[in-house]
Amino acid sequence: MKDNNTIMQVGISLLLAVITIIATYIIVDIKTKNISEEVVNQMLLVEYKKVGGKVNYDKIIEIQQKQVEEWLKGYDNGWAAWTVDTNQANNVVPSPSWSTLSIEQATKITSEGTYILWNKDAEISFIEYSDLECPFCKKLHESGVIEELLENYDGKVNFIFKQFPLDFHVQAQMEAEATLCVWEIAWEDKYYEFITKVFDGSQANGRSYTKNTISELWATIGIDKSKLLSCIESGKMKQRAQDEMAEWGSVFGITWTPWNVLINNKTGKWDKLPWAYPYASFKAKIDSLLQ
Repeated sequence: MKDNNTIMQVGISLLLAVITIIATYIIVDIKTKNISEEVVNQMLLVEYKKVGGKVNYDKIIEIQQKQVEEWLKGYDNGWAAWTVDTNQANNVVPSPSWSTLSIEQATKITSEGTYILWNKDAEISFIEYSDLECPFCKKLHESGVIEELLENYDGKVNFIFKQFPLDFHVQAQMEAEATLCVWEIAWEDKYYEFITKVFDGSQANGRSYTKNTISELWATIGIDKSKLLSCIESGKMKQRAQDEMAEWGSVFGITWTPWNVLINNKTGKWDKLPWAYPYASFKAKIDSLLQ
């Protein structure tokens, strides 16, 4: 009987211990939840004061949500265009929507001071206005579409990469200036070799390169690191990048990257094909401009 009483006492003690632990957990959880809610409420009050009250704050949040939804809609449409089967590419390519530049304006955009890959006298120039931290730009370059077009059109098409570093990509401006420095020192071949290498190592926003790591990348293509660091530190290519960005907006009304423009250098006719479309989509546009 004594042993049974001992066992019962131990059992009751364990049960009370478990109940105490559970009760303590519940009390702590409730207190923590109350503290968390109080912190959130105080933070919200600070935000309300910044914009003149809760009504204004709610309106701003509503507007921002709509902006994000619109951006995601465009992103999804672009991704759908990229992943479409190339045999169905004509179903996703917008109908030809030619506009026309003067021959003088077309020549200025596609020739004067421009870094041209392939035949400089080609009838069609494929211009990519691009951001070196843009994931869709990276996708376009990794697809091999550009190289395939240049080879298959046998001198009728050349390629021009122009800088448009978006301000929300924190290292894009530095990377654009670094790339332009490569051209100043080593001309077109190294310029395009360097662009390929930058895209190969591109990651999420701001995590791709620093000035130091990008200068190490220069060394892999046989360019003196100190010369390029000196060039980028001088800021001499900042204006060049800004000029290319200004051309993007004033002439072509570009809204995102990559914004691809196809220009017939003989007629001044041009068409656009934003995002990273497959080969057949670009081919349809080029063929229509060559007619």
